Amino acid sequence: METQIIEDVSGEKRPIGFRAVLGHRDFSRLWSGQFVSNIGTAISALALLFYAYDLTGSALAMAILTMMEVLPIVVFAGFVGVYVDLWNRKKIMIVSDIVRAIAILMIPLTIYFPSFIPTIYWVYILTFIYATANAWFFPARSASIPNLVEGDELVAANSLSQMTFQVVQLVVPPLGGILVALLAPNYFLAFAVTSMTFALSAIALHGIATDLRPKRHQIEHESLRGQIIQGGRYVIGNAILSFLFVFAMMLAVSSGILNALLMPFFEGELGLGSTQIGFLLSAGAGTGAIAAIYLSRKKKLEKPLYLIAFAGLLAGIGVFAMALAFDFVTVLLSWAMIGAVDVILNIPLTVLIQELVEDELRGRVFALLNVAFTAVQVIGMGIGGVWAEAVGSTSPPFIAAATALVVVSLLGFLAVAKLKLHSQLPKENEEPIEITSLLQAEAVA
Repeated sequence: METQIIEDVSGEKRPIGFRAVLGHRDFSRLWSGQFVSNIGTAISALALLFYAYDLTGSALAMAILTMMEVLPIVVFAGFVGVYVDLWNRKKIMIVSDIVRAIAILMIPLTIYFPSFIPTIYWVYILTFIYATANAWFFPARSASIPNLVEGDELVAANSLSQMTFQVVQLVVPPLGGILVALLAPNYFLAFAVTSMTFALSAIALHGIATDLRPKRHQIEHESLRGQIIQGGRYVIGNAILSFLFVFAMMLAVSSGILNALLMPFFEGELGLGSTQIGFLLSAGAGTGAIAAIYLSRKKKLEKPLYLIAFAGLLAGIGVFAMALAFDFVTVLLSWAMIGAVDVILNIPLTVLIQELVEDELRGRVFALLNVAFTAVQVIGMGIGGVWAEAVGSTSPPFIAAATALVVVSLLGFLAVAKLKLHSQLPKENEEPIEITSLLQAEAVA
């Protein structure tokens, strides 16, 4: 990919883009660890689904498995964020990788575990442990990126992370599906490959020389609960962060409905086969990768809050088009549009948090966002499942989700303009300004 050239404050020209951020040795190690672990995660996600279903043949068991994957985020991520802001983030990521490697390797061995607990229950326990390690790893990684690249490289760095994930989702699932099918019924080698990728990620992270201990202005003497509350107050006291949290949570309801009903909609309502669904998922990943590449060429995102609201609007339009689709091509184009949304939404949201939040609070803010979004998303899943079951169709919940996405996005545009949030962003080459809370802003007005 072509690397752009910018001029820094000293007048010296330097490149930005993927090549530039990979030129930072420590960020390159972080990214390489992410790349190999993403491959393993994509393979194990398929293997876990097949393995659990082979054990039980139960839809309820699959639902419980999904709950085990998201429950640690809701339960633990709040206090995890506190320790991400207290401990060495490099060590947190390495330990998380080791725990993930062990837990995922033990899953196919559960058939040999003591029989006083049913095998599927052992799978639930190990999946919960694996997901708990994820809840530690991802806030630590997101909080570490600003310490490894320059401030005007954050867009490129986060774009590279997003593109890597999308490319893996584009390429690996079809190959992983073949691997899983060949390795039935115990899938041990598929889980072993995943375990190895986490081990390789830990090795790559071990080579990071940058000190990833949070830069703290003072030693915290508050209780764990007090420090969690401090993170929440920081968000509430920041107009832009408050907007991002509220907007993300409002989108999460529709996201939960879509996640819960996507496969029933594809298979039941549209009658698509596994090959066609594979094409759809690949199309979504492909447009996501293209969006990440495009955004990586930006030194700074202009009007990032409008871009976030636009992503929600684009998602609503895409879901509407898909719900009303009359042929496969229309569905394919609709899903391709939706595929770009996750990237267009996540990159500016992540960059804004990295730019606005102090290092000593960054882990808490990322963790709290994860908790808020996931908890509301789970509620959305429940709403979608009950609604579709009651009416005997996935179309009404889909249309409702699309409508909500459009309405929330339009309200987002209105809120950004009315509160003049972009004027509160720090200017280029300036230190981040202290942002007043919404209540304080209203009091001044």
